[in-house]
Amino acid sequence: MQARNLTDEQLWNVCPNLDTDWEPSGRRKWLGRPEDRPDCSTCRWFLELFHRWPDWGCCINPDSPRAGRLSFSGQGCWQHEEGKGLHKHMGGRVRCGFKDWFERVLRGRASEFVKEQVRKANDPSSESESDPIDMRKVPLVAILDCLLRHANNDFSRPAFDAMVASARRDARNYWTYARCYWSRTVGEDPSAIRLPGNMHQLENEFWRNVDAAISEALKGSGGRRKK
Repeated sequence: MQARNLTDEQLWNVCPNLDTDWEPSGRRKWLGRPEDRPDCSTCRWFLELFHRWPDWGCCINPDSPRAGRLSFSGQGCWQHEEGKGLHKHMGGRVRCGFKDWFERVLRGRASEFVKEQVRKANDPSSESESDPIDMRKVPLVAILDCLLRHANNDFSRPAFDAMVASARRDARNYWTYARCYWSRTVGEDPSAIRLPGNMHQLENEFWRNVDAAISEALKGSGGRRKK
């Protein structure tokens, strides 16, 4: 499934609602005129990810509870800052925040991938309880596209390679974590949880897919791409 083909319903299925969001998504109330209510669409930290639905995007404010999350423009937060478009000229703080956030995304995706492979090795007949949208692919491509559209030249291929290398180093222990996770989940001793015999091959396949997503995003960035 491609990010550009997602419907509003599918996006809402994976969009988190927080208590800090405006009602009805959260618990914040607005007593003024509806048209005066500050929301993501007027915030300098909001990056649109889906052009077909301009109300959808991602928050890049490190101080916001919605930082790094898929967001609908009407959700908002207390850290709203007026000034649509100013994010294009922001400095190192945002770039550093994006780097840390993107590495966390990669670590999270790698962890979920490894857990799923361990589940298959121990009970291949059971069904995975994953989201209806493959979150390891769709948001990654969308965020990469967004970074290359709005960020400055710091986000070149070598910069992405460094982020991947950092995340991959941490992911080396995820097979052990996955074994412990499933031992607690099913109530068995960790030694009873089998690991895939081809786990290194599976691991390499996962990171090849990440590399392919980065290559696709860089290819689509046109003249902004750096060698």
